[in-house]
Amino acid sequence: PPDAPGRGPDWRPPPREVPGARAELAAELHWASFLAVQSVCHQDLYPHVHPLGEVVGAETVLEHWRTAAARHRAGAAPSRLGLYTHIPFCAVACTFCYCGKTDDFRRPHVQRYVDDLCDEAALYRPILEGLPLTSAYFGGGTPSLLTAPQLRQLFGALWSAFTLPAGTQVIFEGNPDSLSDAKIAVLAEVGRVTRLTIGVQTLDDGVQALVKRFNKPHHVSDAVASARRHGVQHVNLDLMAGLPGQTVASFLDDLDFLLSCEPDSIHLNAWRPLPHTRLAQDLVDPMTPARMALRDEMMARAEERLEAAGHAALADTCRRRTANAANLQEYDLRRQNSSLVGLGVPARSHAFGGAYMQPELARGWDHVRAPEPLAERRYLAVPSDDTEEQHKYLVSNLRTGFDRSEYQALFGRDVLDDHAVALGKLEALGAVVITETSVDSHTGTHADDLVYRGLLYSPAHDHRARQVWGGAYDPGADYRSRLAELVQG
Repeated sequence: PPDAPGRGPDWRPPPREVPGARAELAAELHWASFLAVQSVCHQDLYPHVHPLGEVVGAETVLEHWRTAAARHRAGAAPSRLGLYTHIPFCAVACTFCYCGKTDDFRRPHVQRYVDDLCDEAALYRPILEGLPLTSAYFGGGTPSLLTAPQLRQLFGALWSAFTLPAGTQVIFEGNPDSLSDAKIAVLAEVGRVTRLTIGVQTLDDGVQALVKRFNKPHHVSDAVASARRHGVQHVNLDLMAGLPGQTVASFLDDLDFLLSCEPDSIHLNAWRPLPHTRLAQDLVDPMTPARMALRDEMMARAEERLEAAGHAALADTCRRRTANAANLQEYDLRRQNSSLVGLGVPARSHAFGGAYMQPELARGWDHVRAPEPLAERRYLAVPSDDTEEQHKYLVSNLRTGFDRSEYQALFGRDVLDDHAVALGKLEALGAVVITETSVDSHTGTHADDLVYRGLLYSPAHDHRARQVWGGAYDPGADYRSRLAELVQG
């Protein structure tokens, strides 16, 4: 009982693996391991739109948004609505990066792209009129490569097309060496940016030369000071662990320097040697167990130092020192299945109850250099009816667990009414514990969680994965070991 000695009000029963369950589910787990590797190598956000989506036209995308907007207005969709704007340009492409980007950085292309973003935003104005944004995010690429006049132009167009209530979280990504004081002034005053996230990644000179980054410590400290001076509410710094050439000592030196800048949060990323990145392709030595252990040690030591410095992990988000400094858009997408308007290439969108979508890149980065007329664009889409929305919620929240009341509030039903079989398999494997009020996670490492979530794919999406990826599946392959190379744990 909860009131037994040593059991407080938050006590939960421990997981208990059913004898023989792992053997019985071996075939499903092996396929799930394959799915995990494929998703990490292509697009790990379920439902993996880019590799598994089907081609649709621009009018289909807009129709999904008209339907989603009607549901929002009727209270039949989550109240959260985000805006994501993608700036794909980089001065130099970092060799570790797997984000949508191009280093064809010529000013006429950039200006043409900004003009196109403004036109695209205007397209959504009559559809989403009056629906307030609850978050906005500017990612890349390197959004801070835009000039101050281009930033003014873009912010002006966006805040004319979308409703942005006062205090809404607006996140902007930038590199330290391109975040000038003049640009940060525009971000704060015109862009209404409340969270500036600065991509440091590494300050080790040798590692920087390998990964093609050129930031110096004073770039970081100057950008943080400028953000404070102009009233940006929260500053986040990004740091990577496990990069080739990185040592525990050099990594912790970087972390200590970032802590000395007194940011509101530091986002740690374990390096993923994904096969389509230049850094992984150029590696002479594979990811040995020793190198994987080194990466894990860096992450563990960093977590300890962050905690000692007052950076707490709260509400299923990354550690931060200051309340409300976490990425609200990521949280809403995961915990609320929020709708998300994606602008630019290859920004991902989600119209609740309609589809997950993103622009097709059949023309490569020609889409950026010379954008097609909006009406002629083609997109990749994965249909997402209410049942698929449920599976997305389960996959996204398996690692943290969730309250059954949250699921009930979103979908109007108890989770066991819909997914008792799949959750029962996970409980038999010791990966979850189901209580009267919650589904508690015991999935273990990040790699383990990626495997277990394959048991929560919808039948429709599992079928689609078998159609597209099935030819590469090898029943005798050790996908779990491969996965441990790619992600922490």
